[in-house]
Amino acid sequence: MNDKKITPELIDELIDSASKVEVVNTPPFFKDKVLNRLSQVTVERQQAEVLSWFTPKYQIAMLLLFAALNIVAIYSYRSSSKQQELQTFAEAYGFSESESESILN
Repeated sequence: MNDKKITPELIDELIDSASKVEVVNTPPFFKDKVLNRLSQVTVERQQAEVLSWFTPKYQIAMLLLFAALNIVAIYSYRSSSKQQELQTFAEAYGFSESESESILN
């Protein structure tokens, strides 16, 4: 019940407090100086946060390393695949030298 009585008083105090705001005299070009300083600070921070160590020479080195690893992986896959295919072919047509698959045993 007391909340209903206090709420209008709080609203009136809040509205009256806005009329108590005084004008502040600022020196000329104050806003421009502050905005200029803020823009300089943000530019310096942005440059520091970006991957500055990841320069083009490192990018090229990483690209070459990535390409070399892919070439080695593809070559390894193809050579193992060829060996597996030859072994399967030999077993299918009886050219295998393994003793367990011999008909004579």
